[in-house]
Amino acid sequence: MQAPLRTSSVEGRKVWIAFILLSATFFMLLVDFSIVSIALPSMERDLHMRAAQGQWIVSTYAIFLAGFLMLTGRCADLYGRFRFFIAGLVVFTVASLLGGVARNGEMLIAMRAVQGLGAALANPAALAIALSLFPSGSQRSRAVAMWGMVGTMGVAAGMLFGGVLVQYLGWRSVLFVNVPVAVLILSLAPVYLTRDRGDATHPRLDVVGAFLLTAGLVTFVYTVESIPVEGLRSWHALAGIAATIVLLTLFVFVERSVAEPILPRRILRYPDLVSGASVVMLQPMSYAGVLVFASVYIQRVSGYAPLWAGLAFLPSSVIVAVVAAPLTMPIARALGVRAMGIVMGVLMTAGEAILLFMRPESPYWTILFPATCIGGFAGMLAYQTGMIAGLAHVDDADEGSASAAMSFALQLGIGLGVAFGAAVEEARSAALLRAGASQPAALAGGLHAAFLFSVCAGIVMTAAVVVGYRHAATAEVPLRHYFPFGKLHHRISAKA
Repeated sequence: MQAPLRTSSVEGRKVWIAFILLSATFFMLLVDFSIVSIALPSMERDLHMRAAQGQWIVSTYAIFLAGFLMLTGRCADLYGRFRFFIAGLVVFTVASLLGGVARNGEMLIAMRAVQGLGAALANPAALAIALSLFPSGSQRSRAVAMWGMVGTMGVAAGMLFGGVLVQYLGWRSVLFVNVPVAVLILSLAPVYLTRDRGDATHPRLDVVGAFLLTAGLVTFVYTVESIPVEGLRSWHALAGIAATIVLLTLFVFVERSVAEPILPRRILRYPDLVSGASVVMLQPMSYAGVLVFASVYIQRVSGYAPLWAGLAFLPSSVIVAVVAAPLTMPIARALGVRAMGIVMGVLMTAGEAILLFMRPESPYWTILFPATCIGGFAGMLAYQTGMIAGLAHVDDADEGSASAAMSFALQLGIGLGVAFGAAVEEARSAALLRAGASQPAALAGGLHAAFLFSVCAGIVMTAAVVVGYRHAATAEVPLRHYFPFGKLHHRISAKA
């Protein structure tokens, strides 16, 4: 009688160890954005990078992750999730190590791109494996809740860890710290994770489309970065515009001709999907810039040490994770999805606007604390309305593609928000320097311009809610569980 119980106990423990390994990977990939945001001023200073160059450290990771996400999620299902999980983690680990020893900005940016590719390979596979560990019912619901908790705490942990690491070990440590964690996961994965064979049919995949999309986005960001320095009429800018148009035109042509496009055209016909994806893109396009440029401001203008900079953002990160996320559904039921989107869009924009009054000597409690807490809380809820409105009316057969499109929109918003904000900052700083301003004053003025861009993006996001949410009143609440990173899996439901 005891042997079956002991076997069951051993198997259950093995399942939960496997889940811990997978969720640790998810946590590490999520931490990477916020931990680098705290380290960015030190990276720019030590590697002698301008703001428009330094933004590549953040945006390149997001763009490569976004560009390959939908393809790699499909590849993991077809060719084996375990295989893609291991491959992605190895790529991410090697890129972290090489990025940590980078001697110039170009090498660091290149390794951040490889990190983004590794994350695109590993994350969809990790989520799919995690779901396969549990049967439908209470165990899966518990695992889903824990996975979501890991996700919401990732940004907060990155802010804290980033401050500590940069303060005491230097910015390179924020990249090196990935290596021992990943090596431990890789050493235990063959023991605790089940190998799968994938789909033997192996249909043709749109690899060309994924490369064209990523190349078009990178070229576009390069063009945006070159305009403040060389002007709109420079050959760099004109060549970049032309190359972007060519690459994205080729992408559209490929998508219209291949049998298995990255984004099936039929999903664009669903009510509110495009407007929901627009909100999911515009929200981080607004607020990701706030996190990055406010971190730069308090370290390079106000003189905060990296540790105190990390702690300065910790309250807002905890509010987002512990308060905003659990309140999403109660508020959505009370106000309705469209009204909630409008209210939270206005509130997020108002919170971000507080940063326009920031000065080098501004007290933390009167500017940065309310700006990040209000903006973060409302921004999280506004983002969730985009998820609800965009996915509520999608048929079960298309939820995988639709939710992956939402993940793409999220990562694209992060990349573009930081890129545009850095371009605006550099243009304004250069104008102030030409007018005779000191270097610190020019930097502060440029960062205020970046904050203004974030506010404008918030206004556009709110307008997208007002104009675009035509069917949100009938959105399903409570909704399925969706994760704000990676491939958003469509088989998890509230009743699972």
